[in-house]
Amino acid sequence: MRHPLHPMLVHVPVACWLLAPLSDGAALGTGWTLFWTVSALLLAVGTGWGLLAATAGAMDYGRAHAVAPRLVNAHALLMGGALTVAVVSLLGRIGADRHVVVPAPWWAIAAGLGTAALMLAGAWCGGEMVYGRGIGVSKA
Repeated sequence: MRHPLHPMLVHVPVACWLLAPLSDGAALGTGWTLFWTVSALLLAVGTGWGLLAATAGAMDYGRAHAVAPRLVNAHALLMGGALTVAVVSLLGRIGADRHVVVPAPWWAIAAGLGTAALMLAGAWCGGEMVYGRGIGVSKA
C-alpha cells in the first residue's frame, strides 16, 4: 500500500484518551453525572479506534523497524500499554448491569490518567518517527 493507514487512524484514540480525564475532572468538579458517561464513551471509542490503529501500525511495523528499531519498539510498547490501561479503565466504569458506574472508581479514573500519559509518550515516539526520521514520508 502506498499510503499507510496508521497515521489516519490515530487521531481518534488520541483525542478520546486525552478528553476522558478532562471529562472525569468535570464530573468531579461539577457533580454532573453525564460526564461519567461521557468519559466511559470516550474510552470505549478510543479503545475501538485504538485497536484499528494498532492493527494498521502492525502492518507498517517492518518498514519502520528497518529504519529506527528502538524508537518503533518504544512506540509500540507505549501505545500497547495505553490501549491495555484504557481497557482496564473502561472495565472499571461499566457495572454488572452494563450501565456506567456513577461515580467511577478512583482506580478507573487513575487508569484514565495513566492511559493519557502513556499515549502522550507513545505519540511523541510516533511523531519523532515521522517528523524526525521521515518514516512513511514520501520522497516524491
